[in-house]
Amino acid sequence: MGKLRSGLMLLLAALTLFGCSSGGGGKGEDREATAPDVKETNEPVTLKIALSMGWLGPDEFQKYFVEPVQRKYPHITLETIDISKPEFSLDKLVAAGNIPDMVMTASPLIFRFTGLGLETDLEPLIKKHGFSLSQLDPVAVDAVRTAGRSDVLTGLPWTRHLSALYYNKDLFDKFGVEYPRDGMTWEELRELAVRLTRNEDGVQYRGLEPDQPGAVASVLSIPAFDPEAKKATLDNDNWKRIFTLLKSIYDIPGNNVPKFAGGAWDQFVKDRTLAMYPTNNRLPNLKDIEGLNWDIVQYPQFKDAPDTAMGVDVWILHITEQSKHKDEAFQVIASVLSEEVQTEMARNARFPVLQTPKIQEEFGKNQPHLAGKHIEAVFKSKPAKALPVSQYDMLSGAILQKSIVAVAKGEKDINTALREAEEEYNRQVQAMK
Repeated sequence: MGKLRSGLMLLLAALTLFGCSSGGGGKGEDREATAPDVKETNEPVTLKIALSMGWLGPDEFQKYFVEPVQRKYPHITLETIDISKPEFSLDKLVAAGNIPDMVMTASPLIFRFTGLGLETDLEPLIKKHGFSLSQLDPVAVDAVRTAGRSDVLTGLPWTRHLSALYYNKDLFDKFGVEYPRDGMTWEELRELAVRLTRNEDGVQYRGLEPDQPGAVASVLSIPAFDPEAKKATLDNDNWKRIFTLLKSIYDIPGNNVPKFAGGAWDQFVKDRTLAMYPTNNRLPNLKDIEGLNWDIVQYPQFKDAPDTAMGVDVWILHITEQSKHKDEAFQVIASVLSEEVQTEMARNARFPVLQTPKIQEEFGKNQPHLAGKHIEAVFKSKPAKALPVSQYDMLSGAILQKSIVAVAKGEKDINTALREAEEEYNRQVQAMK
């Protein structure tokens, strides 16, 4: 097995989620991405799977894991360990010798799994079970290797985030502006935003909130940190390009107060004073929002990166090296990646990694609130390739937000803001060390 990178185990419990190439070529023949029965034994077995249960909807684990596994492999029982609870964090489980058979991570947080001595190379199991990677999203598969800084597959992706531009049709109608369309560049959207940003009857309407700098930069796979050198990489032309774009949007009169993540979403769905908001998958969040006349188009484009959305964010299923039931654990993964389960996920607007036109056509069909929406937009862009990640990446979000706010308010020029941001980033890394 190739060289697997190490992490800083003692820091894992203190870290929280921020947010939120080639490779991936299939081994074996091109066939449906499901594993045949491998009947080493049909004796009852209980597999422990460690995951953050809060990532999933109320019935998703039952629907996508328990029920399909029971149908095909009735001798396999799944027992969950909720690692979002501090007492069950992964490093504490390892220290106590309570090592699960399977672990679910996400590519931006894969460092929580690596370096604990749990990694195992899945490629022999992929070959043994006759599993083909050819129909899986190659960017998603490659993200496992790249993010984990490993030359072997230590897990397989089973779903990923999507990104799109959400817009309020009523505001466009109110101000007589044409709706956005697929394939628009940031510069074109800025021109729409100029026409939508205005103050009427004491209400300030904003045309566009581009959101967190890291999200926009991820489209071009621009790193904020070098995990090998363990240094920030902000004071450079790539980040100046991103900040220049963002400044041009915030320079629109009346649009100069940035709102990020939850703040931007509230402005879009509650205040309804934000016309356009590019972000990740918020389709489930719109289910119970009444009276909002919304739709989506493709995530904004860079001219030199057409049809490319935000950086890939995949959820990964790993099998631990210590598991005594690796074959059964792989059968669980293969079940989740079956056409049956991936189709059901797609119908419920959970983005599939099994890429077939048939599955894409089913996307969102179980969700009445998505009827008539331009859902096909989410398949028109591919996510940008993954970057190597480390626990220090978690520091970048707050630092970059603070910096762009200072630029938007005219308190700092871009060069000064990025230089000071890099210095602050490096100071925080040293403090963590």
